[in-house]
Amino acid sequence: MNLAKILCLTALLPCLAVSAEVSTDNNREQFAKAYAALTSGQRTQAAQLIRGLEDYPLYSYYRYYDLQRKLHRAADDEVREFLTAYEGSLLASRLRRDWLRQLAKAGHWQSYLADYRPQSDPVLQCWQISARIETGALEGVVADATRLWLVGKSQPAQCDRAFDFLDREGAINDELRYARIRLALANNQPRLARYLARSLADAGLGATAAAWIEAHANPHKALTHAALTDDTPRTREVVIHAISRIARTNVDHASNAWNRLADKYTFSAEEHGKVRAIIGVAAARAEHPEQIALLAAVPREAVDDTVEKYRIRQGIRLRAWKELAQWTLTDPVGDTNVLRWRYWHARALQQLGQVDAANARFRELAQQRDYYGFLSADQLDAEYHMNDHPIAPTPAETTAISARPGIVRARELFLIDLPFKARREWAFEVDHMSPRDLEVAAHLVNQWGWYDRAILALGKAASYDDLEVRFPVEHEALIRSYAAKRQVPAAVLYAIIRTESAFMDDARSPACALGLMQVMPATGRETARRIGATLPSARALLNPEKNVMIGSAYLKQVLDRFDGSFSMAAAAYNAGPHRVRSWLPESGCVPADIWVDTIPFTETRRYVRRASFYATVYQWRLDEPIERISSRLTAVNAHGMTQQC
Repeated sequence: MNLAKILCLTALLPCLAVSAEVSTDNNREQFAKAYAALTSGQRTQAAQLIRGLEDYPLYSYYRYYDLQRKLHRAADDEVREFLTAYEGSLLASRLRRDWLRQLAKAGHWQSYLADYRPQSDPVLQCWQISARIETGALEGVVADATRLWLVGKSQPAQCDRAFDFLDREGAINDELRYARIRLALANNQPRLARYLARSLADAGLGATAAAWIEAHANPHKALTHAALTDDTPRTREVVIHAISRIARTNVDHASNAWNRLADKYTFSAEEHGKVRAIIGVAAARAEHPEQIALLAAVPREAVDDTVEKYRIRQGIRLRAWKELAQWTLTDPVGDTNVLRWRYWHARALQQLGQVDAANARFRELAQQRDYYGFLSADQLDAEYHMNDHPIAPTPAETTAISARPGIVRARELFLIDLPFKARREWAFEVDHMSPRDLEVAAHLVNQWGWYDRAILALGKAASYDDLEVRFPVEHEALIRSYAAKRQVPAAVLYAIIRTESAFMDDARSPACALGLMQVMPATGRETARRIGATLPSARALLNPEKNVMIGSAYLKQVLDRFDGSFSMAAAAYNAGPHRVRSWLPESGCVPADIWVDTIPFTETRRYVRRASFYATVYQWRLDEPIERISSRLTAVNAHGMTQQC
């Protein structure tokens, strides 16, 4: 990071309340040199450079890496002194994990127990049980080991010692084995289920388990298994599992099997509902001709998040307005977006001719700053409500958050250009914050210019009303310049950047998309050639200037390809133009709200909605005339053309 940026960022926080840890540019420069020397193996030089920085906030990093280097021969007291000095920090947490592994491999079980703290890693959990067994601290071991054993997957080999102990103690009986078989098959782990079934002593239970395992691989054959002759809770469970497996490949066969067996066994109302839900969801996934009827056949008590998701998606796609109006009459029981649910209830009423009832619901939704709120306002030609409410932390709140050691370390790492480590420190710290603390922290790092962390913190706090923090206007000259050059609204470029990277200049996706506009290297090279620009390497896409130059050109390309339709262009930007072509209707025109909400890819569906909503908010942030979201999202036809609709 250059000196100008450091000075700019430092000036933003002149009153950081950490008097014992006040950092100067000299401290940062000296630490950066010591850190570089240490991590490159120049330990003597690093030790000299670090002198005098014992009170510098990042001194713990020097100590951490120095201890890591010699952990295999470090003294207990030296490690424990670090763990105590930095208790509750990211580095202490990481060092403790590595130290526990070292102690376990050396068989130092007493020290392991002394230094153990609750861990999420099953290897460390199992070693802790081994340590208790080896040292004779057996109180609660059976219960703790049983919890680790009773999971639907194979546990690591380090757990064998604990499980052997359970077996010797007679704690693993047939009921427990059968319970784990259930978990294994629910987790699609038939190999584990077969292994467990070999240890069943009860012949009847073994036969039922065998039928259940067969139901997973060959469900049609399993339904004729002799072990399923008796009507018991276990046999009914196997039958339902077999039907669920049949439904994955053939909905009609599953329905026929259920109709044949429903009265043969004394299935409860809950079990009947479960099977109806299984068949309904399978029908929707397979695009079965009777999918709406089969989804409608799911009793209210059996409706879960999955059923709701398919009901709304397929109800919209197939224009099943009557059913959709009924399904959305009350709020969802799952995690479906409530505003989406209510919008489509209103649209269904509208399509059924119940205009007054529909408009009443649109009026309620139009008060919301949301994609569906804006669409609802468009139905009524009503104004948009931005509902902007700044966080406005008090000086005391800002001082308290600024002084948190993890925040101080994150800031220092940010200032010495170690962004990955800075984000890791930040993430660890915010995991321990209350919603209000998250808001204050977001406001703070927004002042640093660390916009992506601010946005993520507000999302974690479910705090959405400070639009200045949530929708930063960064790189304004750059973005306005390329917006004018590409003849694309600046708000649209901002919306894509906000959706793609949340203003993280060095963003890298798992698919290798890079930079502000998340440009794929191949797309970047092709686009650069097309516009006569140079792209010396993929890494050049991490430069904001280069990224926006190429990303804006590609966005303009897909907008032109899809006749200026923002919904299709945004979908193409996210998933690729070839996929969007396959999602176009075979004939006629589809209203944009229907087309967007029936995009097959969940990620792309959400992407288009967010980008459309963000573009509207950015017009407000840029103090520009606000375009109706329904004007931006034009109808879609078979050719990807909007002028013919």
